[in-house]
Amino acid sequence: MGLYRRFYQLLRLLQPREWLSLRYARELARNQWLSPEELQNISWQKLKKLLEHAYTNVPFYHERFMQMGITPADIRTPEDFHHIPTLNKDDIRLHEDALIARNYDKNRMHHDTTSGSTGVPIGIYHDHHYVPMENAAFLRLRRWFDVEPGDKIVWVWGRRDDIPPDTWLKRLLTFVKRERWFNAFRVSDEDMQRLAVMLVDWQPDCLAGYATSLYFFARYVSSHHITGIEPKAVETTAGMLWPHERKTIEETFGCKVFDRYGSHETGHIAAECDHHRMHISSDVCHVEVMARGQPAAEGEVGELVVTPLYNYGMPLIRYRVGDVGAWDSQPCPCGRGLPVLRELVGRTNSIITLPSGRYFYGGIFLTILENILEIRQFRVHQPTRDKLEITLAKGEGFSQEIVDVVRKRTVELLANEPVTVSIVVTDEILPTASGKYLVTTSDVPLSFEGGLVM
Repeated sequence: MGLYRRFYQLLRLLQPREWLSLRYARELARNQWLSPEELQNISWQKLKKLLEHAYTNVPFYHERFMQMGITPADIRTPEDFHHIPTLNKDDIRLHEDALIARNYDKNRMHHDTTSGSTGVPIGIYHDHHYVPMENAAFLRLRRWFDVEPGDKIVWVWGRRDDIPPDTWLKRLLTFVKRERWFNAFRVSDEDMQRLAVMLVDWQPDCLAGYATSLYFFARYVSSHHITGIEPKAVETTAGMLWPHERKTIEETFGCKVFDRYGSHETGHIAAECDHHRMHISSDVCHVEVMARGQPAAEGEVGELVVTPLYNYGMPLIRYRVGDVGAWDSQPCPCGRGLPVLRELVGRTNSIITLPSGRYFYGGIFLTILENILEIRQFRVHQPTRDKLEITLAKGEGFSQEIVDVVRKRTVELLANEPVTVSIVVTDEILPTASGKYLVTTSDVPLSFEGGLVM
C-alpha cells in the first residue's frame, strides 16, 4: 500500500461517522463473496426491517398499508412485496413531509434536490446512515479496479451541487483527498485542451465522470494525438455507456472502463466488475425488474424498481427510478454472488415506441452514425408516436449529403412504420440541466406491450 494511501486512511478517521463507513465497508467486502441465496436472504431481512420501520414511523406508508388492509407481517414473500404500490417522483414531490420518519429530525438530515433528466425538481432527505453506506459502496466497487481512498481522481462532472464550491476550505479538502474537478458543461476545445494538459502533468489513478462527456474528451485526445494520459481505470456513470464509446475511451487511455449505476434519490445501485458484468449491490438496495406490472422473466426487458435499504429517515419503497433493464442469472466468472443485470437499456423516456406498438432501444439509432465522422453530436426526440425529430451537430466536412444519408438510414431503420422524420442541423447540442447528453428522448409513455428492437 502506498504511503499516501496509509496517511489518508488515518486522516479519514478524523471525519464524522467514519467508523460507521469502515464498519459498513467490512460488511460489504464480506458479502460480495457470499452465495446468491445467502445474499437474497440478507436483502430480504433488511427489507423486512425497513418495512416494519416505515409502517410504524412514516405517515405516508402507514396510511398506504392501512388502505391496503395489511401490515408488514403480511409481507411474507417477494411476491407479497410486489403488491405494494410503486413510488414515483410525483409521490415524493406531493408528499415530501409525510415520507419523513417521525423519529428522525429532517433538520439534521442531508437535503438533496434533484431533477435528473426529467427537469422536475424533487427534494430527498438522507439520514446519518446514508453517507457512510454510500462511502462503503464506493470503496467496494473501486477496489474492483484497484483504486483506494487517497488515490488521485479527476472528476468530469456537471451537476452543480456535487462540484465543490471554490472556497479555501473546499480547496484544502480536495487537495487532501487528491481530487480535481472539471465542469462537464465546458466542452469547448480550449477547455478540453486545458483538461488534457492537467491530466498529462498530474497523472491521476482514475478518471471518473459522465459517460458521454468522457467519450467526447477521449475523441478530442485521440484526434489531437495527445499522449501521456495513463490512468489505471476510467469510471463512467450518469447515462448509457454505448459500446462504441467504451471502445474509444479504452483505446485512447489504454485501460479498462468500469461503468457504475445509481441515482441521487436511491444512491449506489450497481457497478461493473473486471468481467464487465453489472453487479447489483443487493446488500445496499433491493432491485426489481417489472414488466406489465409483473416481475420480468430472465432476459425480459422491464422497468427497474429500487428500494434503498439504509435510508430510514426518508424511506423510498419500490421507487421507480425511470430506467429499463433485464436480469441475467448466469454466474459471473469473478465469483461474486451479487446479482447481475444483463444490460441497462436506458431511461424509460429514451425508448422509442412505434405506431405498430413495437419499441426501439435508443442505442439502435447510433447505427445511423456508422462511418459518418462529419457529425459531432446526435440527438433523437419523439414528441408523438408518428414523429421523430433528429438534431445533428455538424463537424468538419459536414454537408447536405450527410443529412440525406441520415434521413435514408432512419427511414430504413423504421421499416415502413408511418413516422414523419424531421432533421435540424446546429453547431452544438447543449446538455440537460444536469450536464448529461441524451441520445434519445421520447414523450410517449412506455408500456412494454410490443417487441423490443435492438
